[in-house]
Amino acid sequence: MRPQRGSNGSGSHVSRSSEPVKNPLKEVHVLKQSVAALAMVAALLLASCGGTPAAPSGGGEAPAEQPAGGGEAVTLNFLTLDGDDMIAATNAVIDAWKKSDPKYANVTVNIQAVPFADIFPAIETAVASGAELDLFLADGPDMKHYAFNNAAIPLEKYFTKEEIAAFLPINVEAGTYKGVFYSPGIMESCSNMFFNKDMTDAAGINPPEVLTGWTMEEALPNWQKTVQRDGSSVTVWGLRWGQGTYWGDYEHGIVRRAAGPKGSPTNMGMAPDGVTFKGYMDTPEALAAFEFQRSWYRGENPVSPQEPIPDIFFNKQSAFYISPDNAIGTINRKYPNGDFRFGVMGIPGFANGSQVCHTDSWHFGVSPASKQQDLAAALVKYMTGPEGAKIWFGIIKQLPARTELLNTVPEYKEMPQKLFAEAVQAYGQPRIGTPGYTEYQQVFAELMKNLAQTDAPVSELVADAVSKIESAVAKYKGWND
Repeated sequence: MRPQRGSNGSGSHVSRSSEPVKNPLKEVHVLKQSVAALAMVAALLLASCGGTPAAPSGGGEAPAEQPAGGGEAVTLNFLTLDGDDMIAATNAVIDAWKKSDPKYANVTVNIQAVPFADIFPAIETAVASGAELDLFLADGPDMKHYAFNNAAIPLEKYFTKEEIAAFLPINVEAGTYKGVFYSPGIMESCSNMFFNKDMTDAAGINPPEVLTGWTMEEALPNWQKTVQRDGSSVTVWGLRWGQGTYWGDYEHGIVRRAAGPKGSPTNMGMAPDGVTFKGYMDTPEALAAFEFQRSWYRGENPVSPQEPIPDIFFNKQSAFYISPDNAIGTINRKYPNGDFRFGVMGIPGFANGSQVCHTDSWHFGVSPASKQQDLAAALVKYMTGPEGAKIWFGIIKQLPARTELLNTVPEYKEMPQKLFAEAVQAYGQPRIGTPGYTEYQQVFAELMKNLAQTDAPVSELVADAVSKIESAVAKYKGWND
């Protein structure tokens, strides 16, 4: 059963909204953060920690787990993603962790939940300001950035080689920097195309529920057929490409890479040096892909709103939706009676390009500012271990990062989730691997927003973005020598 909103059974306190807390022992306090409020996040984290002694951080091959004893009250500050399913999963795993060993019984976890666009600057703000942030959730490709900038500590001493090998190799690679393991993942990912069967039936469309279905060129007229209007107003859109309302690389960056055959500069998306984007992001094929994306939002037959609509697919305002399989858990939660008929097909790729889904997902990191590094690492290890990962999957329903769990959960032997397990092996590609990923994504999101919401020439927008990205990441030159 999913923890109810406001539950504090896990011994955690979640900050997400501006609603007043009547009883902090029984209610969840939720504070929606914005970029402008990130300094406040750091201040809150600093203020919320007691001055417990610093945990030793020396080397050694054996796992170093000697956190506080069962009778001692200890607080951990945990920065994570805002979202009902994510908070429910986090609380459920923390609850199980506290029950797994008496020495964790009196640990309180203060959860600071922020929107996707704010989580990355919030981590850096907290670390730079000296806030006693203990652990955090981060997108896998950002871990190299945090490792390079000393915003996360290595976790090798807490995991044996066998324990690290229990994760999928692509997941380990994302959490590793220069051969050192910094961060285990909780999930893997691959986005495919969901569709609302009631809407496709009404439009006379029968999408093939197979791994390789439509090309981009074939998909567009079908997206257009499902758009519904009431006069001049659109009531149902044809497509939402990507989760949430963010314009970031995870899904939006797929399109430009799918315009090139596998292994081509366009498909690679960035040079192997991790700092060169010219000749990769601005190829003729990539520019044509950006033009194609723009047509979704602008022109005579748009299929997507220029201003993203939250939960557009789940609220039945869009016929098609590009997302990982966590969408299945959201549909099950919002429509427990099964009155949302949906199907899934492989993500479209360009006819002369390739099918691409971006892999990797959320990882956990421990802050160098933590005074309870061993305890924070113990929680990370449990959350990503056999028991924690199983609890997490039961709520989120997204590809697990642990090999044995992926191979044993029955959902991935049947459709629609079977298609995601097949897709990640058939056309999954890691996002570009560079410590400059965080800077890249910020500029890329700005580019995508401008493509959708302005009439500026695509070539000029892309050239400007490439220049900004290369300037921002130049400091990382030679990082992988």
